[in-house]
Amino acid sequence: MLPHPVHWLPALLVLLFAGPEGALAHGAGWQIMENDDTVSYRFGYTDGSPMAFAEVVVTGPDGKIWQKARTDRTGHFAFAAAPTTLGDNPTNTWRIKVADGMGHVVQLGYQPDMAQEPDQSASQGAMKGTAALFDLPLWADILFGFSLLANLFGGLLIWRHHADTKRSMHEQ
Repeated sequence: MLPHPVHWLPALLVLLFAGPEGALAHGAGWQIMENDDTVSYRFGYTDGSPMAFAEVVVTGPDGKIWQKARTDRTGHFAFAAAPTTLGDNPTNTWRIKVADGMGHVVQLGYQPDMAQEPDQSASQGAMKGTAALFDLPLWADILFGFSLLANLFGGLLIWRHHADTKRSMHEQ
């Protein structure tokens, strides 16, 4: 016979909070800082932590890989586009792909000698990118947690009621 679901509550709470904090879902993004010689990006997660040591692949306008590197421990990466690689069309787009190896990927384009797009401006000081599904305010996280627990225990109670009903039918 299965113990009453209330007896499972302490074990369930321990399992819920025993996991590493890094396992919480969050989105990834970037911030650009540009000067005459280099383009520097800061890559990070929407919770404010850096995308440390993430793999970076820069592809030139000709489609060939220009550089492979990693972000530093603070999530920064910089590169300089050689003017000779731009050819006659300086508006060709460089592609930058950053992947942390755990499912977070940031892909963006960079066009030298062009004004920054408004959503990439470093002067705003904010990280740009896409938030993850679970990037919620604290009250929503708490409400979501209570909803999960209520559904879990409700399902267990329904299953136990069904098992008790089935057992009583077999006893008759």
